Amino acid sequence: MNEVRLNIIDVRGAVNGIVHCGLAEGAIAALSAGPETIAELEGAIERFIRRGENLGGGFQSFRPGEDFEQWDQGTVTIDLAARIVATRSLYCTLQGRGDVEYYEGDRATDVWVAYCLPEDWLLLHSTENGVEVRDALAEYLAGREKRRTERAANQPIDVREILYGRAMIRFIADACAVSKDRRAAEGFRDYDAEAGDPDEARGPDRNLSPSATRLMRLIHGRWLMTPRADLRGRTPREVILEKQHFIDSDMLTREIQWGLLGEAPPPLGRDSNAYKSAGFGSQEFAVYYHLCRYLVRECLTLLKRDSGLDADSLSTGRYSGREDSTDECSGGESLVDWLESMKEAWLSEPNEVFDGRIPGAIIEIERRRIPLPMSEEEIFREEELSEDLVERILTKIKIAPREIREEFASYRGMDKMNGEDLGPRFKYLDIPESEEEGFVLSSYRTREEWKAAKIKRKALDEKYEEIRSKDQETTLEEGEDEGGTRVH
Repeated sequence: MNEVRLNIIDVRGAVNGIVHCGLAEGAIAALSAGPETIAELEGAIERFIRRGENLGGGFQSFRPGEDFEQWDQGTVTIDLAARIVATRSLYCTLQGRGDVEYYEGDRATDVWVAYCLPEDWLLLHSTENGVEVRDALAEYLAGREKRRTERAANQPIDVREILYGRAMIRFIADACAVSKDRRAAEGFRDYDAEAGDPDEARGPDRNLSPSATRLMRLIHGRWLMTPRADLRGRTPREVILEKQHFIDSDMLTREIQWGLLGEAPPPLGRDSNAYKSAGFGSQEFAVYYHLCRYLVRECLTLLKRDSGLDADSLSTGRYSGREDSTDECSGGESLVDWLESMKEAWLSEPNEVFDGRIPGAIIEIERRRIPLPMSEEEIFREEELSEDLVERILTKIKIAPREIREEFASYRGMDKMNGEDLGPRFKYLDIPESEEEGFVLSSYRTREEWKAAKIKRKALDEKYEEIRSKDQETTLEEGEDEGGTRVH
C-alpha cells in the first residue's frame, strides 16, 4: 500500500491520518515554505501536490490528536512548534535538501521537484540506508518540549521595521550631520544647471570625489556593523545575511520547478508567518544596498549645500533651509522626515538601477518566493554580450561543473535541464563588486569565507587564462593568425 501514519502538530493541537508516502514526503518538502500552523502546511503542500476538485492531497480526513502507532510503511511526525521531523519508515527519510515526486492529486507524474528546508529544522530518522540506527520517536518525545519552549521564548521580530524604519533613517542623518570631515562632502556634485540631468547625477556613486566615496562607504558600513539592542544585540548585517543562503536556495528550486512544470509555483500568502518574518534573499540584499547608498549620498549632498548648519538642527531639530533648497527639504521639516520621504519615494518609483523595476515590488515578490523573470529586452541585452565575456563565462562553467551542480538542490532537476529550453530566464540582482567595498559590504557571513572566495576567484581567473592561452595556441596551429584570419 505504501502508506504511513502522518502526525502534524502545531502550537494549537495535532491531527493524524493514514496517507500515501508521496503525500508525507510532500508535507516534509513543504516545510521549505516555513509554515507555523497546520493550515499553512496544508496550503504549502500545493507546491508539490496539485489539488483541485475531487483530488486528494489534503488533511480533510485526518482525525484530531496524536497517534504514533505503526502503520504499513511506518510513521512520520511533523512538529511545527518544535521544528522537528521524526520518521520511522524506510520510504520517508528526506534530508534537508533534495527532491520529491510531483503529484496530480493521488497520481505520481514522474516529475521531480526540488526543495530545501530552513537550517533550524531537526530531522530524526530511525533508519539510514535501510538499517535502523536510532529510535527517532523516543528522541522526539524526549526533546520536543525543550525545543518548543526555546522557540516560544525567541519569537521573531519585525526586523524590517528597524532596517527600513526611523532607526535606520536617524542613524544615517546623525552620522552625516556629525561628520567632522566636511571637505569630503565637497565631492558631492550640486544638482544645478551645470550638473545636467538630475536623475543621471543621482546614479550610484557618480561624480563623487574619492574622499566623498570613502565617507559614504564608511557611514554605510558603520550602520551595517553596529550591534543594536532592538535587534537583540545583532548587527543589521548579521540580520540581513541570517537567512540569505536558505532563501536563495529555495528561490533556485522554484526556478527549476517553473521550468519543469511550465508555470510558476504557488507563492507564500501575505498572511503567512513565513511572509511576515521573511529574511533577506540576495535580491533584497541588493535593493537594500542601493537604498542605503542613495540615502547617505542624498544626505551628504544636502550637508554640503548647508554646511553651516549644526548637527542638532540637521538630525533632530526643525530644518529651515535656504530658499534655494526648499525643493529638497522644505522649511520646518527635519532631516529625518525629509530622508523618510526620500526613502518612500525611492522604494515606490521605477529605478534605472533595476532596469525600470520598482524596488519595493522586487522586495515583495522575493518575500513571497516568486522568481523574477527577465523581460524580453533584458534577454536580448544578455544575448548581445561580447564574445569575450561569453567565452569567459562558458569556460568557467566548464572548469567547475561539479560546484555548479552542487548549487542545485535536485540532481534529477539538473539532469532534466541539460539541453532543454525550460521556460523563462530569471533576473539576478547584485551589488557592485570591488576590492574597496571589502568584507563589510559583501554578502559573506565571515571574513574567512570572504578571504576564501577571493582566493577561489583568483584561482578561477588564472585557470581561465591558462585554458584561453591553450585555445589560442591550438587555433594558430590549425592555421589562423592572432586576428582570427586564415593563414595561407
